[in-house]
Amino acid sequence: MKIRLLLSLFFIQTLCASAANLTVRQCLPLDGSKDVDINAAVKIIFTENIALGEGQCLFNGAPIASSVTAVIASLEIPALDYGTTYTVYVPEGVFVSKNDKSKTNEVITFSFTTKARPMPEPRLFDAVVSLDGTGDYNSVQAAVNAAPSNRTKPWLIFVRNGVYNELIRIPEDKPYLHLIGEDRDSTIIQYKICCDFSPTGGYTGHDTERFATAEEWGQYALSFNAGHAKNSKGIDVMAHIDAKNFYSESITYNNLWGVDERNYPQALAVQCTKDRTAFYNCRARSYQDTWRTPSAASDRQYVKNCFIEGNVDFIYCNGDVFFDSCHINIVKNHLPTEEAGWIVAPSHDGVKWGYVFNDCYLSAEEANDSIYFGRAWIAQPKTVFLNLQLDDKIYLRPEGWDSHFGNAIPVVFADWHTRNADGTFNDNSKRNNYYWYEGGQGIIEGYARQYISDEEASRYTFDNIIPGTDSWRPDIMTQRLPAPVLKVDGALITWEAVPYAICYEVRRNNRFVGFTLETSYEFSGAASEWQVLAVNEFGARGNLSAGAGTQVASPKAEKPVVVGRDYFDLSGRRVNAGYKGVYIEHRILSDGSVETRRFLNKN
Repeated sequence: MKIRLLLSLFFIQTLCASAANLTVRQCLPLDGSKDVDINAAVKIIFTENIALGEGQCLFNGAPIASSVTAVIASLEIPALDYGTTYTVYVPEGVFVSKNDKSKTNEVITFSFTTKARPMPEPRLFDAVVSLDGTGDYNSVQAAVNAAPSNRTKPWLIFVRNGVYNELIRIPEDKPYLHLIGEDRDSTIIQYKICCDFSPTGGYTGHDTERFATAEEWGQYALSFNAGHAKNSKGIDVMAHIDAKNFYSESITYNNLWGVDERNYPQALAVQCTKDRTAFYNCRARSYQDTWRTPSAASDRQYVKNCFIEGNVDFIYCNGDVFFDSCHINIVKNHLPTEEAGWIVAPSHDGVKWGYVFNDCYLSAEEANDSIYFGRAWIAQPKTVFLNLQLDDKIYLRPEGWDSHFGNAIPVVFADWHTRNADGTFNDNSKRNNYYWYEGGQGIIEGYARQYISDEEASRYTFDNIIPGTDSWRPDIMTQRLPAPVLKVDGALITWEAVPYAICYEVRRNNRFVGFTLETSYEFSGAASEWQVLAVNEFGARGNLSAGAGTQVASPKAEKPVVVGRDYFDLSGRRVNAGYKGVYIEHRILSDGSVETRRFLNKN
């Protein structure tokens, strides 16, 4: 009898304990699981409907947000890396029963390890474009036209140095095209084209120095309109990318209307219309509307280490776009009517983040050229500048943002930790937060956030903005493979295979020679003249080696040494050492990395 009573009390206590806590049915990925895909979602499945309680989940020690749907808690994890172990820790009370808030989760913890990055199959570029006839095509568009449709993995097109005077049209049925230039300074695609416009209406008017009348100016402008430009297909942009999963690096895209005329109307250099487009180390130049981002709120774009130049609304439209360490340059025509420039003119509609400029650099062509961060165009724009560095010529208007333009009141137009040329913080105390436009019922007024906190700034990261639910990882595309260490073996230069390389580019005195699948190359002349770089599966070209026989591998070296230097002006053009004024130095280190520094030479 006594034993039966004790057992009854035990079961009652057990039931009470169960009733006081939520029960976990399953954690995904499973605890201790290996070879987990980097696109995996992290979820906790309970036995009853749940709601959010107090506190936050931790992912490898960092707090993360979570959401709930019925019995499932979904953790908003950052992008996963290959070959990495992750641990989820959920404190007590983060989740509660939807029907009984007194029932909470107990402490939950589980770990999993992602799979190793797969080694790609060796392969060469699918096509080479060269003006001198040594490639497969002498036109970039010809190579695009010949590419197969409906690809599900990259089709690699290598574009040799040269000035390609042509329009680029990439149709919707050609996704995964990767255009890789030999050298950004010398691989140039350009054309002169602009939108239709009335020379006497809404713009600065005709060029009186070159054209006696507005009619003559109008006839000149008409010759570059989209409907009249050869092969434009009625599209008013120099490079029109209408396909998903496009990637480009080391190419300059010039719309010569903006570059030459320094005037209105719209003259787009680059327009991408679809999701998942990425650029690395590219240049785009025009005057008005240089860079048009995707039109849909759900579309994403990643732009890293690129140079974008213009004056009027020269980055505009929709989508979640992450500008990472880019150089933004303002140019002017200096007509009496040209009072300022505007970087962005967003038309965001339903985006979560909008435009995010992270660690970017803002410069001006001439001293005291003024600039606004931007102005609202349509819908509910969002733009944030983080850690923006100003050069010594730019004049950033104290209000930061223009209060009136299109038909929109922005949600957030803010900058955080903007620095002047001398390193001090820019005074943001007068930043504008009031906006207005003329609506059908009169003046529409509203306010936007012009400041964000340190905590809010910490959330504007690549991991939060770009990967999305499909775990798109363009940052892996832009990773530079390390420089091979070259040795001399008789008439051969040799090197160890570089992990994740599909092929190697051979150069002599930093001039392109060819590609090879081998880890050796028969050379002539001095071995020190020859260099090699590795190419990854996306066509991205890695760090350039030192000359054969001049570099000694030293894994125990405490600090890499400088093996080469390149110098650039603020427009991204290569200059000689000792350049007078502000210049950028790229230091190539013996471990394959590159350091970037800015200098002011007053001598």
